[in-house]
Amino acid sequence: MKKLFFLLFLFSRLCSASEANPTKITQVLSGPSFGKQVLITLEEQPKGIPACHSNQWYNYFFDGTTPEGKITLSMVLTAYASQKKVWVAGMDNCTLRGGVESLKHIVLK
Repeated sequence: MKKLFFLLFLFSRLCSASEANPTKITQVLSGPSFGKQVLITLEEQPKGIPACHSNQWYNYFFDGTTPEGKITLSMVLTAYASQKKVWVAGMDNCTLRGGVESLKHIVLK
């Protein structure tokens, strides 16, 4: 059983999505032509970018209309306005907007 957990741990590290720690949000994009999507650009390029990510201007996106998305948007705008550093990670997919990785989480400190 211990070997199984160890193998699962190793596999999960190999399949991890991108992350950028710590960095600042330099750009937030939203508007009618993007529907409910919010895109963000970071000061530092994330490490471990998935193969589906091909956009050179934006690092992550999320749906800003869901309850979770509204909380995330509030955090993103707070971090952007205050220029505080954030820790972010992606979901290893580009399902909602082709070429830009989905945001998994953001941490403000």
